[in-house]
Amino acid sequence: MSERAPHLLVLSGWAGVVETALSLGFDVSFIGNTADFSPQDMDVLGRCRYVRAIPAEQVVACLEAAHHIHDRHPLDASISFGEFGMESSAVIADALGIRGIPLASVAATRYKDRMRDILADHPHLALGWARVESAEDLEKFHARYGLPLIVKPVAGSGSVGVRQLTTPDELRHTLDDARFWLQGSYLAEELVEGDELYSVETVTLDGRHAIAGISLCRLARHPNIAITEITVPPPAPYDRHTENISRTVRAFLDAIGHTWGLTHTEVKVAPDGRPVIIESQTRIGGYRIFKMVEHAGGVDEIATVLRSLLPGGESVTSPHLPPTTAVGMVVSLIPPSKRVRRTADAELLRAVEGVEDFEIAIRPGEIPLPVAANTKRPGLIWLRVADHAAAERTKREITRTYWVEFEDGDVWHPSF
Repeated sequence: MSERAPHLLVLSGWAGVVETALSLGFDVSFIGNTADFSPQDMDVLGRCRYVRAIPAEQVVACLEAAHHIHDRHPLDASISFGEFGMESSAVIADALGIRGIPLASVAATRYKDRMRDILADHPHLALGWARVESAEDLEKFHARYGLPLIVKPVAGSGSVGVRQLTTPDELRHTLDDARFWLQGSYLAEELVEGDELYSVETVTLDGRHAIAGISLCRLARHPNIAITEITVPPPAPYDRHTENISRTVRAFLDAIGHTWGLTHTEVKVAPDGRPVIIESQTRIGGYRIFKMVEHAGGVDEIATVLRSLLPGGESVTSPHLPPTTAVGMVVSLIPPSKRVRRTADAELLRAVEGVEDFEIAIRPGEIPLPVAANTKRPGLIWLRVADHAAAERTKREITRTYWVEFEDGDVWHPSF
């Protein structure tokens, strides 16, 4: 009798993860919200052993469902590659004694004060910080560290609720904002200034950290800290920081006890050249960074981690800082917040050389919302090109091809 296929529990995410796992030979069960799944996605889930339509962020409910599945058909591993299933996946793996994302590294990255506390014992990774519960706490932090500083929710992602304070007026506005302080605890940190942010995608197998790809993320002008463009790999001269960033991220992963799985870590380079960890998550990067990493350097992060869970998976390795043969990029469309009369046909973008895909939600009669966080954008366009010069040519062609006309007569073309 042949051995049974390993039983993998996938929490949340998209049907493509389930499809990849099935193609590798896993017996798959799924827990997550399926409300937005297409008929094709549901067809993929139909090939799973068990499906439980439970929001993956409901940790206790997911744990109970996992116990129910495990009792009927033992699970071998639990995994989540998305934002909402990480905590549930780690708790399930720990509770059932199966393979999964380490509980310690999930806890360290999900709660920013816990991460800063751990890094305080590593001077080369440390940053001035404090947990602040009130305006008085923030005043004390400011008295010690001065401006600029940043205030962010203790838990969360997507830059929601984050404030950069660079002037006395910005500080005073936050101190006096009673509604802000009703939201709960915050983390105050020294602000590493600059409009360039680096995103580092890693694959860790048996405690060995490999950098799968590094991207340059451009930020909107202060005080908006939303990301407007991501490029894998960074163009010159920003690529000069690659080695130092790589060493810093690997030291960080050691410090938090990360031993297996993917991470997405954001880094800024301080004026003295020191890479500083901004935050990290035990998941893939948003905006399809994982696909851009695959285009540029050939590393399929998800498939690599899944293969390591199969019999003989201890021999699976991942290249560290693989040479890149292409450039992946995503650019944001951020039009003015005025009522739209009409737009160019977005389908025209498919004829632009280098455009791989797009998602545009700019509609006649609507007012595009201002972008204030890395959660929703009026438009995103993904590029896959041979090099950085080709990327610039494609961006110029996008500017000529796509436009928005507003009811006041203004016509907007994207600029990058």
